[in-house]
Amino acid sequence: MPSEGRCWETLQALRSSDKGRLCYHRDWLLRGEDVLEECISVPKLSSYSGWVVDHVLPHKQENQSPSETSSSSRSAPALDQPSLIPTSSVRSLAFSPASPETPDGTKGKHESQHTESMVLQSSRGIKVEGCIRMYELVHRMKGTERKVRALSEMASEQLKRFDERKELKHHKEFQDLREVMERSSREALGQQEKLKAEHRHRAKILNLKLREAEQQRLRQAEQERLRREEGQGRLRSLYALQEEVLQLRQQLDASDRHRDLLKLDLSAFLTRGNQLCGLISGIIRAASENGFPSAEDQAVAERALQEMRDLLSDLQQEIARACEEKRRRDEEEAQAKRQGSLLQQGPEVHKASPAPSQGPAGKQNEDLQVKVQDSTMQWYQQLQEASGQCVLAFEGLTSSKDSQAKKIKMDLQKAATIPVSQISTIAGRSEALRTWLLAPFYYFLRLQIYLSVTFL
Repeated sequence: MPSEGRCWETLQALRSSDKGRLCYHRDWLLRGEDVLEECISVPKLSSYSGWVVDHVLPHKQENQSPSETSSSSRSAPALDQPSLIPTSSVRSLAFSPASPETPDGTKGKHESQHTESMVLQSSRGIKVEGCIRMYELVHRMKGTERKVRALSEMASEQLKRFDERKELKHHKEFQDLREVMERSSREALGQQEKLKAEHRHRAKILNLKLREAEQQRLRQAEQERLRREEGQGRLRSLYALQEEVLQLRQQLDASDRHRDLLKLDLSAFLTRGNQLCGLISGIIRAASENGFPSAEDQAVAERALQEMRDLLSDLQQEIARACEEKRRRDEEEAQAKRQGSLLQQGPEVHKASPAPSQGPAGKQNEDLQVKVQDSTMQWYQQLQEASGQCVLAFEGLTSSKDSQAKKIKMDLQKAATIPVSQISTIAGRSEALRTWLLAPFYYFLRLQIYLSVTFL
């Protein structure tokens, strides 16, 4: 920090100054000495001054000889020696007037007594003052020593605090650095975990999308397969319907032979049959171009087939009515002819008597001219029953939805309408052989149907 930098600069400047280079001891504070006590306390007289006054000043009024003065001056330093006071300067001042002990001094002994007493008094005052100052100096030196010891201890404590603060600062910096590193590592780990979570979430979403896309593709493929199967089924159904319509159209053409016999106009039936065949052919052609036929195309083809069936049924009913009308007319004409012949033969019959020799044969011939025999009627009834059974059988084949039944019906229609000599070789040997083997039976059925229609 800036403030800590300035403190370090101040401490460095103090260390480089004269005061910073003072010698100190680390045990000053342990001794209990206060170094700053003298400079902080109020100045006062030393405690040794009372002792000096008590022991030195009482001797000031006594008259002593120079020898006593010298002895007293010696005793004073002797007294001062236990106190460790340097008295060399005091002794020099005290013995300075007695030093000239020469032969000339003895002559003026009496003349200078007063002067000596004055000198002695002044020397004692100086001595006391010197002792006081020496005690003050010693005390000041001790105070200075205590101050120096206190300052050294304070400096040592400050150095310790400085070292502690420095160590604490380093520890704090290291702790802060470690916390920053741990925080950054935690943030990095958190960011990494967040990225991993986002990656997992994105991967999960992508997997879901891929799974949905795969399911959609499978559904589309399944729908396409079903559509193709349905389309192929519809196309096969259309081909079957077209084949059935063509067979019905051939039956219409086969019924055209009754036009001259019954004198009927069948052009409307044939025209409508051609239209229905063209409609189904157009539907198949459009379906082949577009791919597969639709349900509407199949419905239209089925309606066309049903209409073709209805058309053929109407044609057969019309032919049956025409045959019935022709049979009725023929019977009326035959009845009229028989009546005319009877009228012409009537007089001859009445004239000629019946011969007794005539047997049952003559009577039978006569009955043949009037009515049909019973065996003929029985045979006719049998033909009617067989024709009814054939019609019922064909109705079951016509209304059946089974592919096998439809195939059998188509084979029967082919065998009934197409001659054996005109069977196409494209159908294959097996189909031709089957048709050829069934042809006599189909021709027999056609003969029975024709006979039944004729007699009706």
